[in-house]
Amino acid sequence: MSERSTSSLRNLYRPAGVMAMIGAVILGLVVIPSVGLAQGPETKAPVSAMSLTKTSIQYTQTVPARVNAFKVAEVRPQVTGIVTKRFFVEGGLVKKGQPLYQIDPSTYQAVYASAMANLLQAKAQLETTRAREERYGRLVEDKAVSRQEYDDAHAALLKARAAIAVAQASVAQAKINVDYTRVYAPITGRIGKSTVTEGALVTANQPQMMAKITQLDPIYVDMQQAREKLSEFKAKSVHTEKVEVALDYGDKDGAYGHKGELQFSEVTVDPTTSSVVLRALFPNPNEELYPGFFASATLYLDKADVILVPQKAAILQPSGKRIVWVVDQESKVHPRPIEVDGAYGNNWIVKGGISEGESIVTEGFQRLRPGTDVEVSPAKLALAD
Repeated sequence: MSERSTSSLRNLYRPAGVMAMIGAVILGLVVIPSVGLAQGPETKAPVSAMSLTKTSIQYTQTVPARVNAFKVAEVRPQVTGIVTKRFFVEGGLVKKGQPLYQIDPSTYQAVYASAMANLLQAKAQLETTRAREERYGRLVEDKAVSRQEYDDAHAALLKARAAIAVAQASVAQAKINVDYTRVYAPITGRIGKSTVTEGALVTANQPQMMAKITQLDPIYVDMQQAREKLSEFKAKSVHTEKVEVALDYGDKDGAYGHKGELQFSEVTVDPTTSSVVLRALFPNPNEELYPGFFASATLYLDKADVILVPQKAAILQPSGKRIVWVVDQESKVHPRPIEVDGAYGNNWIVKGGISEGESIVTEGFQRLRPGTDVEVSPAKLALAD
C-alpha cells in the first residue's frame, strides 16, 4: 500500500471524519421520514358510538326510611287491686280479647251484689207505689180522696221509677268494674315483658303500663322526602294509581322480600330536617321488620318513554353542564350540551339537547376536537345497566 493511501485511511478515522459521517446518517434519517409523512394520507380518530332511541322506563325515587309499628297498645289497669294471675308468655303472640291478667275481683263482686240488691228493693218499692197510684186514681174520681193525695201518689210512682233507673246504673257500673278485674288484650300483636308480677298492687289508670303489645303485621315504613324533591315526586306520580315501595337494608341481607304501598304524605314540612314524611304499609308475615329498623326505600312512579345516555358518555364541564360528542352524517364530531332529568341505572335521562336517531360517542372522545373526522365502531354497552 502506498504512503498516500495510508494517509487517506488515517484521515477517515480521525474524530472529525467520524462525526461528519454520523451527522450525514442522522440527517438522512430525519429528512427521509419527514418527506414520507408529508405525503401520507390523513388518519381518522377511532371511536365507539351509539344511535339514540327511546327506552321505556319507570321513574323511581330512593329515600331513607324507618320502620314503625302499625299499632301499639300500652296495657294499664282500669280498677285498683292485687294481681292474682298472669295468663301470657312474655314475648309471645296474643290475640285481641285474650285475657292477660286477673286482678282480685272479690271487692268488686261484693259491690255488684249490693247494687243488685238495691235494684230489687227499688223494684219492690215501684210495685207498691204503682198500686197506690192506681187505687187513688179510681178514688179521686169518686171524690173519696182529694186531688192532692192522688198527685202525691203519682209523684211517688215517678220517684220509684227514677230509683229503678239509678239502681240499674249502679248495677251496670259494678258489673263493668267486675269485668275490668280481668285485663284483656286490646289488639293482636307481640307482647313485651310484664312490668308487674302476681301479688303486685295496681291502681286504676296508673301511669306505669303493665305490658305493651305491638302489632307487626302489617307494618308501617316512614320515609323522609326532601322538600325540594316533593314537587318532582308529585309530577312523576300523577299517572300512578298506587305507588309501590321496595325496601333494601343496605347490607348483606339485601332487599326485603315484599313490596309495600304508599298510604299518604304529610302536608307540612319539618323545619328541622326540611323534609316531608311519606308513609307506606308493608306486609310482614314473618316478622322480619321490627320498629326502629333503618332501610333505603325505592318508590316506583310513572312509566315513560325517554332517551337514555350512558353516564360515561356525558362529560361534566367546569360550568356544571354536561356535553356529549355528536357524530354527524359526514362522520365528524361536534360537542353538544344536554339537559338531564336524573339518573336511571348507569345512564342519564335526557330531557333536552339531543334527539332520537342521533349518534353519540361513547368511547374515544378524549382525543376529539370539534370537526374531527372519526372512524365509528358500534358501542358495546347496555342502556339498562
